Amino acid sequence: MQQFAGRPFVLLGVCVGGIDAPQLEQMMEQAGLTWRSFVDEGDAVAGPIARAWNVSATPTFYLIDHQGVIRYKWTAPPSAHTLQTALEKLIAAAEQDASSPP
Repeated sequence: MQQFAGRPFVLLGVCVGGIDAPQLEQMMEQAGLTWRSFVDEGDAVAGPIARAWNVSATPTFYLIDHQGVIRYKWTAPPSAHTLQTALEKLIAAAEQDASSPP
């Protein structure tokens, strides 16, 4: 994701697999993950975040545009090419909207 540094892009994680915040923090530190992540405590896909977002499997990936609209949803990890292509499209749209007069 380094190629998107400095561009209108945010990566968030939500762990829905029955761990608590200190465990997630430890896992992220060990894996070198630097993005903000949240814990949906409870059984896998049964916590309040998973229910609100209709998560039925893990991992589930959502790509949300700059207007807050879900544009892509994958219930398995997308390929690097698929994810990069989708991100480039949404980031370009955000940059275009930001440079357009109101």
